Amino acid sequence: MRIAELEKHSGLSRDTLRYYERQGLISPPRRDANGYRDYDRHTLTELQFIQKGKWLGFSLEQLKVAIPSLRQPPERCQALCDALLEKRAAIEADIAEQQARLAAIASVMDKLGLKA
Repeated sequence: MRIAELEKHSGLSRDTLRYYERQGLISPPRRDANGYRDYDRHTLTELQFIQKGKWLGFSLEQLKVAIPSLRQPPERCQALCDALLEKRAAIEADIAEQQARLAAIASVMDKLGLKA
């Protein structure tokens, strides 16, 4: 598929797609005789993985390391599984910290006789 199609299907801009290509985040596309990029369906899978990973809080550098795992059977993706478990633990720690802050704010408000 051409870059315009990939742009449409992924929701990402042409500049972002080319940036990801330059950074090695997506598989290099095949080039037609006229030099146009011809992306395959796997590129969409890679882009979905990148978008989900960014939403989860992974950096592009972390995702770049994990992308080759997309071509592996699930049982060979231990590094990716480890990274997901580590990210989950970090998010849970952040949630616990935010809940402690909320409790502290509620305590101060209660002492001041304020209502939430």
